Amino acid sequence: MRKYFFILFLIFMAGGLPSFSSQTEGQFKQANDLYQKGEYDKASAIYEEIIDRGYTNAEVYYNLGNAFFKLDMIPYAIINYERAKLLNPEDEDIDFNLNIANLKIVDKIEALPQFFLTEWLVGIRDVWGSRTWSVLTIILVWAAAVFLSGFILIWSPVAKKLIFSLAIISIILAAFSFAFGWQSSEIEKARNNAIIFPPSVYVKSSPDENGNDLFILHEGTKVLIMDKVRNWSKIKLADGNVGWLPSKTVEVI
Repeated sequence: MRKYFFILFLIFMAGGLPSFSSQTEGQFKQANDLYQKGEYDKASAIYEEIIDRGYTNAEVYYNLGNAFFKLDMIPYAIINYERAKLLNPEDEDIDFNLNIANLKIVDKIEALPQFFLTEWLVGIRDVWGSRTWSVLTIILVWAAAVFLSGFILIWSPVAKKLIFSLAIISIILAAFSFAFGWQSSEIEKARNNAIIFPPSVYVKSSPDENGNDLFILHEGTKVLIMDKVRNWSKIKLADGNVGWLPSKTVEVI
């Protein structure tokens, strides 16, 4: 199902972020004004009301994250920055504020090293989000079609060779662009990352209270949810550590 959704997205480029109604625009401006006045609790309440009504765009999540950061509610700030980043992964302000918020959490987890080629490809993929990759794919496909048309219409052997080479390059780049966009789309839809909310929680060796304590995590830490059993979630950290904790202690991004 996701595959067809992504392909339709490539073809039609339909949609964007939900547009605000006039009432919501007024509320958004009111929340921004309250934020500027330093009334962060009131501003955050209005941002949350906007989100609860279905207006979930990156700017609202980002502003809500800022309000929570000012209130020193770091897990709430981090999860809203993460949600903003999912919707607009290319926004440098979101990345900057998320990094600042992560400096305030206790757990400093080092990611496992990757094979250099994998790290390089992931780095390229993460430069843009799925929407930008899909736009680039469409442009490259059209470029390849134009070059192939030129190859058919032009009689000069030298020009035909050059145009054919450009068509092949465009097709190869379009294939890479599609692959990066598809992977980005899957990551954005997976919703299997979560944030720890209690001040601290013990990670267990099994999904029950009698399991051995493996390690302790603190509020604001990001985890990958791998599985769920009853009221327990199996989580994995960036450093490869795995364990179980109560599902109520984490909130999905």
